[in-house]
Amino acid sequence: MIRRGREGFSLIEALVALAIAAMTLTAIFELQIQMARGQRRAAEALDQVAAQENALAMLSSLNPMEQPSGDIRIPNGDTIRWTSVAQGQPVRAAAFPTGDAGYEVQRFTVTVQIERPSGRSPGPLVFDRVGWRG
Repeated sequence: MIRRGREGFSLIEALVALAIAAMTLTAIFELQIQMARGQRRAAEALDQVAAQENALAMLSSLNPMEQPSGDIRIPNGDTIRWTSVAQGQPVRAAAFPTGDAGYEVQRFTVTVQIERPSGRSPGPLVFDRVGWRG
């Protein structure tokens, strides 16, 4: 004789399965939220690096001896401000064969700040640059 068992799930089995599914979905949604936040932070970091690279490119011909500080306003609304501080005394450049090149050089420490009306401004850039006067 074949005994036929109950068919289907009991209420408790269905509730346990539903609770397990809810916990799994909650963990997946939390992971998805964290990934979206991480992607947003990465995009902001890339945007700040691009702003810093643009600032360095715009200041590539900067002569801090002639223009020790200033600012440049660029079309997207950002403002690049720089200040420079002389390190040591100016040195007269030497030339061959006379010995005097007719110009002075001096090392400067340049600090660049990028002000952004939209989004977070990146931290200051600090680098050394040689200034000249002839």
